[in-house]
Amino acid sequence: MFRIAFRNIFRNKRRSVLTGLSIAVAVMIAVYLWSLIVGIMDDLFDNMIRLTCGHVRILNTDYVKRERMMPLEANIPDYLAVEKIVAANPNVTLTVGRIKFGVLLEHQDENKPVIGVGIVPENESQISHLDQKIIQGRMIKSGQEEMNIGVILARELGLNLGDTLTVITQTAYGSISAMNLKIVGIFSFGVQSIDKITFYIPLDKAQPLLDLDNAVTEIFIYVKDKDNAPEVAKEIKASLDQVYPGKYTTKAWQDQEVLYFYMTIARNVYGFLYFLVLFLASFTILNTMFMAVLERTKEIGMMKALGMKNRQVMVVILLEAMLIGTIASFIGAVWGSGVAYYLATKGIDFTATFEKMGTVNFPLSYVYRAVFSWGIIFFGFCMGVLFSVVAAIPPALRAAKMEPTEALREI
Repeated sequence: MFRIAFRNIFRNKRRSVLTGLSIAVAVMIAVYLWSLIVGIMDDLFDNMIRLTCGHVRILNTDYVKRERMMPLEANIPDYLAVEKIVAANPNVTLTVGRIKFGVLLEHQDENKPVIGVGIVPENESQISHLDQKIIQGRMIKSGQEEMNIGVILARELGLNLGDTLTVITQTAYGSISAMNLKIVGIFSFGVQSIDKITFYIPLDKAQPLLDLDNAVTEIFIYVKDKDNAPEVAKEIKASLDQVYPGKYTTKAWQDQEVLYFYMTIARNVYGFLYFLVLFLASFTILNTMFMAVLERTKEIGMMKALGMKNRQVMVVILLEAMLIGTIASFIGAVWGSGVAYYLATKGIDFTATFEKMGTVNFPLSYVYRAVFSWGIIFFGFCMGVLFSVVAAIPPALRAAKMEPTEALREI
């Protein structure tokens, strides 16, 4: 039966090639599209974790209600004591306090509202990898009145290394405070929402600037398994409630409602498109097998008259579809892996597009890169074969139901 099916492929070479080509193209699109989707989603989640929320974040309960306003008065006093409680959890690998605050930058009579972040420089290499993102100068040091500034923000304000910037902001008590900070480094995360409106200063300088002695506005927590973050957040919340009943809230990165929700929806939509492409391509197999059955009606009748059973007729048709699908899916998987590899190494650069846009609040990177994964490639190959075989079932059933006497009358 295998020899019969293999021979049948070459009966109408043109139709077999066109059918195989459509399957190959569909598999190629499915492979590189899903590789790109996974790459974009992974990059978004990674940026969100590293730059905005960690695996788990501790906030003052009152701060959560007005988080967009960054209320400094709703802070975490004596945060080192809170970190000590958190560090006792065996799933926690790192805790670090931060202060996020709104500020008005002034330089050469130009004012710009931006976001300042007070950080512990020694720990930042484990969180945002800021030390690896410095493109000019160096990273800030604790105890120094200095800053690292985003590359787009520096360009818009005409700032260079060595310039001194006057930071004007409101303290936790509502008074106005200012500090002169020297630019010692310019960073580029490749994320517009960070590079355009963010600067970093040492935490021990942000605290006196904002009247937040020994206090922070948030604590980033890293855990051993990021997928287990919601459970760890609940454990930490329970521990904190024993000492500070109801005072603090813990939020896992999956609980960043709007951002995580939209990214999850996007992944599901792309997953639907993935299967839609293969589904549409499978119609070519359906059409090809139906045409093959109609053309070979008399031949099928003769085979059944000579004793071939219905099941054997079905197997021949399905084998033919599987052979076409396997060869075409392999070729498509090879093409798709080539495109995926290129997108993983070079990516698609949207820098010019982002620069023309206003500030985007999502942590989107300028360059979209795919994830090169043999698992995705193999899955695409298997789906191509599977859809090819499934699409051939209706014509195979039709061939199996043919009566030999009626089939032999066909010309």
